[in-house]
Amino acid sequence: MSDAEEAIRLWFPVSRCEEIVPRNVVQTELLGQEAALWRDDLGFVNAWENRCPHRGVRLSIGLNTGSELRCQYHGWWYASITGQCTYIPAHPGQKPPNVIKTKRYGCAEQYGFIWINLGDQPDAAAVPVLQLDSYTTMRSVFTQAPVDLVAQSLIEAHNFEPATSAGNYILETTGPGEKSVLLLQPMNAEQTVIHGLIPSLVRDADRLSVLRQFNGRVSEMRDAIERAAA
Repeated sequence: MSDAEEAIRLWFPVSRCEEIVPRNVVQTELLGQEAALWRDDLGFVNAWENRCPHRGVRLSIGLNTGSELRCQYHGWWYASITGQCTYIPAHPGQKPPNVIKTKRYGCAEQYGFIWINLGDQPDAAAVPVLQLDSYTTMRSVFTQAPVDLVAQSLIEAHNFEPATSAGNYILETTGPGEKSVLLLQPMNAEQTVIHGLIPSLVRDADRLSVLRQFNGRVSEMRDAIERAAA
């Protein structure tokens, strides 16, 4: 199995759960593939290939009705969970063929993040186990550098080590002091998102201060990594 084929089988975080709000659609990218994320009114999160099966228009610019996603181009409707086309405005009296469906990606909510893989694997048990009793998610930081360079730099220069053996680019701090976990999202060959969490529950009164400190540290690491990449 090639590295690309193996990567498709892995789960990666692509957004914080709190950012996927009802009646909205979020665009993300993983391993060079765009995805449209949207939460229906019952709380289920869909992760679909970001193209309408009809004309290929991005579904991320579509309308989230709460139970279906409507493409903005010709108005085709696709049902939550199944991705099945339910309505074609040009043929309002006809039931759309069952073969007209969006391409669905495996999707799960774990540790405060939305995780997806690029296969059709909805089993949340495949998401890496992080052994966390509690946690607080931090802001995500975009990095103009490939994921292998980001991981290597964090390990060699910033006292991180792999947190799992699953190959998902999950790193944790080593040595004394406050622990943190970084979850890397390989957007494409040149760009990475660094998602972060603290393995403890931060009180609301302290959250803003902790967020600022964490974001400052990760931003400094990001800047050093981008200088190395350049």
